[in-house]
Amino acid sequence: MNALVERLAANISAARKTRRWSQQRLCDELADRGATITPDQLELLERGEREPRITEVSAIAETFNTSVEALMTDPDDFEQALVWTALRTTYRDTRRRLMQDSSEYERAAEALCDYMDGDDRIPQMEREELGRQLAQSCAAVALDGYNDRNPWRKRWDIPVAEDDPVARL
Repeated sequence: MNALVERLAANISAARKTRRWSQQRLCDELADRGATITPDQLELLERGEREPRITEVSAIAETFNTSVEALMTDPDDFEQALVWTALRTTYRDTRRRLMQDSSEYERAAEALCDYMDGDDRIPQMEREELGRQLAQSCAAVALDGYNDRNPWRKRWDIPVAEDDPVARL
């Protein structure tokens, strides 16, 4: 077995095991990306007994949010790349969800205000409590979570950008 296939085999296996996926799960993920590979073929691939097609390697890289080049690196370097990729992906996904959730929060708050405006059956205490909550923008709600988690900025000496609303507090 050549060294490149050996590294590729080790890295594919490591990536799959890091995600705690069965070979079948990886095969299913690959099928979703247009690469048909059976668990038996994957097993041979992970043992270095089968050379993959370029479309398979490309789909595997995409599945693990990495590059074909990274899949072919030294296994020790690849493990670190997997950690980095996972952290970067989590950050990007969380940021995207935060932006979507902020928009959703504001739409829900508007819909609630519209409904409350036309319904006098809502108990006064609940109306007042909701009024206090609705007076907070999604940024204020997010700030509560931010204040609980911002000590890492001090530890890493990463200040908040001057144009960030938190900087004005």
